[in-house]
Amino acid sequence: MKKQNIAKPGQMPSIPESCQDNAKTGLGKSPARGPVRSGAATASYWRERLYRNTYLDRHGQRRVVSGLYVRMHHDGSTRQVRLPYSERTAAAEEAARLYLLLREQGWHAITSRQERHPGSPSIDEYCEHYRAAAVSMERPPRDVSIRLYCRCLKQLCQLAEVRQIRHLNREAVERARDAYRQRARKERRPESAVQNTITKVIRNAKACFSREALAILARRGVKVENPFEGIRLTQEIQPVFALAGHVVDRIWRELPLLRDGDPEAGKQGVSQPEASVKKAAKAQGPRVDFRKPRPASYSAVLLALACGLRANEIDKGRWSWFGFDDKGECFLAIREERDFRPKGGSARILKVPRSVYDALAAARWDLSSPYLLGGAESASETVAVGESYRCPEALHYANAWLRLRGIEADKRSGNPLHRLRKQFGSALATEFGLFAAQKLLGHSSPTVTAKYYAAQTELPTLTHVRILG
Repeated sequence: MKKQNIAKPGQMPSIPESCQDNAKTGLGKSPARGPVRSGAATASYWRERLYRNTYLDRHGQRRVVSGLYVRMHHDGSTRQVRLPYSERTAAAEEAARLYLLLREQGWHAITSRQERHPGSPSIDEYCEHYRAAAVSMERPPRDVSIRLYCRCLKQLCQLAEVRQIRHLNREAVERARDAYRQRARKERRPESAVQNTITKVIRNAKACFSREALAILARRGVKVENPFEGIRLTQEIQPVFALAGHVVDRIWRELPLLRDGDPEAGKQGVSQPEASVKKAAKAQGPRVDFRKPRPASYSAVLLALACGLRANEIDKGRWSWFGFDDKGECFLAIREERDFRPKGGSARILKVPRSVYDALAAARWDLSSPYLLGGAESASETVAVGESYRCPEALHYANAWLRLRGIEADKRSGNPLHRLRKQFGSALATEFGLFAAQKLLGHSSPTVTAKYYAAQTELPTLTHVRILG
């Protein structure tokens, strides 16, 4: 039996004699396929020859690239071939397939594929690929979500000092997490806030590597793997508490003063607790004169507390969303508009008290505007995609007014209007159950409602107790 010429691990595969003859004579750039040497067309053969490249970062530390490479020899030339997998079994199978393709069609078949399929785009280039792929998704994310995902991906790569996607791997993600923790702890931020913030950044960046997105990118020639595979995400969930009854009562009682103007606002003689609240509110921004009527801010507070609307829904809400049935009952249909798309992509309908509609109509100050808060449509691109608001001042005044009444006053970057939305969800969950709260809040999953929005506004009266004697 003829002895097989099998290369040892670390050696280059020997050139078949037929290829050597063609190489010497120069006949043809893509020689006809000869007999495949035993083992060279199998995955196990190439598995032993896989390797990873390394590079030095700006601090002089050596980093390992996540992708795998192999060297192949053909037609008198030895070249490095990049494989689109970081898992060794899949990479070895791809190497065996490429080796057969190399023998059949020559180097052009390999190099042209690698040119068409960039395996290492920059972070900015990958974000552009993801934006283009999102259009083809079954349920494409909103533009504001795409921008958020890409912004978090860039932030994460900056923390990890990564400039190309091929350098983004599990080790780089953990390195970014460590860098963020170290920086935030130097600023003496609360530990729960540190953990929750970096977890949100990683979760949003991970969305750029969803299965659907990677499948679309692969069909378009951009083959990358999910660098977040196996990354553990932990978040400290803050318990949801309903607002105290006297706080809610005060909001309802004093809300007309926000609409019409409070002549007593800004006068001396406030109680010490309220003075400390004002001091905290003042730190959030410039002082607001609430002696002036603020009808748009009044409507914003009313829509958040009575209807549970999000800030973007309040800002883009239209009078055409309101409707009445034959019985005169009032409904609010939150639906897509030219400058607004509901979160989650689905509309929802709320049955609201007629008194809420009448109060909003009484506070309407711009009769020519189609918006509940008044004002004209904005031509800003960031407003159209939901990244900013048409009426930022009205929302700012509403939040400042709520802080003066103790809502999120002690938080560094709280959102009082959103806190009212949680109060709305808690009231629904207490009276009608979790399912009703989920649907009327517009959540895709009851898990979100239960974790962040559902708290008991009233404790049940225990009637089963019977003390005898």
